[in-house]
Amino acid sequence: MDGAPALQGPHFLKEYAPRLFAYEALDSAPPPRAQEEVEPYSLQWFLNIENRRHSRQGRWIPKLLEFTKHAGETLLGLGHGLGTDWVQYARNDANVVVCSPSSPQLEVVRRNFEVRGLKGRFIQASPGSLPLDSASIDVAMVSSLMHGIDNPWQVAAEVYRVLKPGGKVLAVTSARYDVDYWFNTLFFWYRWLGGKPAESKVPPEHKYTGRQMRRLFQPFVEAKVYKRQLRRSEVPHLWRGIPTSLLARWMGRVLVFKGFKPVRTVAVEGDSDSVRQQEWEWDRRLAG
Repeated sequence: MDGAPALQGPHFLKEYAPRLFAYEALDSAPPPRAQEEVEPYSLQWFLNIENRRHSRQGRWIPKLLEFTKHAGETLLGLGHGLGTDWVQYARNDANVVVCSPSSPQLEVVRRNFEVRGLKGRFIQASPGSLPLDSASIDVAMVSSLMHGIDNPWQVAAEVYRVLKPGGKVLAVTSARYDVDYWFNTLFFWYRWLGGKPAESKVPPEHKYTGRQMRRLFQPFVEAKVYKRQLRRSEVPHLWRGIPTSLLARWMGRVLVFKGFKPVRTVAVEGDSDSVRQQEWEWDRRLAG
C-alpha cells in the first residue's frame, strides 16, 4: 500500500521474503513467477500468501479455526508466522491482541494489519508471562508455538489464566503421527531397496500426539483434537485413490486442539495455594 512505512532490519530484507512466503503459505514449492514481481510486505504480497494458505490443502483452516465466529470478542494471537490467520479474525470484527517476544515478528504482523486498514494491539512479551489481566480474553489462538519450546505447560497455564470463564483456546501444532511417520512405519522395507526414509522439517521431539495435547491443556473441558493438512504429492501412490481430505484425518501434519476454560471451578477443601498447585501439575515430560 502506498505510504506504508518501510520495514527495517535484516530479518525483512527482500531476500528473506521468498522463505517467509513459502512458510506462511504452507507450500514447499517456490512462489510463482508472477509473485516475484510483487513488492515484498506490500498488501498484494500478503494477499497472495493468504490466497495460497487458505486454498487447496489449506481449505480446512477458515472453518476449523472459526474466523467468522468471534465478532465483538477479544482474541489473543500467540505463535509464529506473519499473522495471516489473525487478520481474518480482525476482518470479522474481533478485537485482536498479538503477543510475541520477537520485535521483528511484531513489526511484520503489524504491517499485515496496517496495509489492510485493520486495527490490532501488538505487545512484545514472552508467551509464558503475558502482561494481560486475568480473565480478560475471550479466545486464544495459539499458532505453531507449543512445539520447540522449553516450557509449553507454562504457556498453557498463561492461556488459561488470561481466558475468561467459558473462554476458548484454539491451539495448532505439528502432529507426531503424520504422513512421514506412517510411511516409515508401514513401508520400512523401502529403505532395504535403497530408498531414503521420509524426513520431516520438524524434529520428532517437537511434535505432539492428540493425547499429549489433551494432557498439556488438561484443565480445559469439552476438549477436541483434529488432524489436518496433507498434500496429495506427499501421499504414497498406493493410497492416492483415497480422497486427501480423508487421509489428512489419519496422517495429516497438523493437530488442532479446541477446549474451553470451565465456567465454574469445583470448590475443594484445603489450602487454596495447594489446590492451585495441584490444578497446574502438568505432565512436564509429555510422555506418550
